[in-house]
Amino acid sequence: MTARKEMQQFEKLIDEVARKNNFELLEEYLEREDCENISYKCSKQLVNKLDKLLCQELDKQETKSVSTLLNCLWKCGEKISIAGENGLPAMTKCGLVGKMVNWYEKLKGILILSGTEKNKITASLAEDFFNILLIVYDSRPEGKMEILENFVLRTCTIITDVRISIYVQQEVVRKLNLMLDSMPRDARKKIFSTKEMLLVMSDMGRRILDAGDYDLQVAITEALCRMIPEKQRRELACQWFSMEFVSNAFKGIKDSEFETDCRKFLNQVNGMLGDKRRVFTYPCLSAALDKYEVNCRLNHISSDFYLCR
Repeated sequence: MTARKEMQQFEKLIDEVARKNNFELLEEYLEREDCENISYKCSKQLVNKLDKLLCQELDKQETKSVSTLLNCLWKCGEKISIAGENGLPAMTKCGLVGKMVNWYEKLKGILILSGTEKNKITASLAEDFFNILLIVYDSRPEGKMEILENFVLRTCTIITDVRISIYVQQEVVRKLNLMLDSMPRDARKKIFSTKEMLLVMSDMGRRILDAGDYDLQVAITEALCRMIPEKQRRELACQWFSMEFVSNAFKGIKDSEFETDCRKFLNQVNGMLGDKRRVFTYPCLSAALDKYEVNCRLNHISSDFYLCR
């Protein structure tokens, strides 16, 4: 295929997929074509065409087709050229972020309907969406605020919703922490001081207590610590955790020793849950699995060594 034909091929393929309702065409194209060193010249209507297809498949809960479209955007988005501007910034100017808010709402409905059991398909679907969210977030500095204002609160509501599988929540909170890691300081102050965010952060605190999964507990704790500076966390801990014992334990987490302090915090939290406890930690000197043995590092800041399950 010549370069000129290749430039025109992508949007025509989207049109054909929509006309024939045949997503195998897109799957075959993604498997066959190498997007490297290719530029897809598209019209300003491309975002609307993708939006229409995605909304159609999300409404039908056709998760495979939705993943195919999202992967298509992930693989080819940076190679798209619209009105002389390249990549996802061009698509953002055509209203991509607003469309993604709508996709998110439909996606969340699917995640809720899928329930709390482990489901690789829905977990993969959530991962595909948030992969796109991250590359759009990183595509241009001036666009970060638009993503943060539209998606931080919404992402947190997935993490706190007990109707959604913890396997999905684990993936989502990992993506949230990646966004928070490079979040501009001015955006941090603006977003996390709103009434809605303060409420959802309290929900995140409660989710730590009832998550029943150590990795999820760690990731949510990390998110709270990334959202709010250490000094301010000490003031908010009482709002996030109603039990004084728990709030005091959380106040002991220092940014410089997060891994150690977080483990101590969660050991205390899980230990006081009694019959409701679903995460267990065991102090030990060493642990062996088959021919492998793990020991506490001699130079480790804490002398405690725990296994979690």
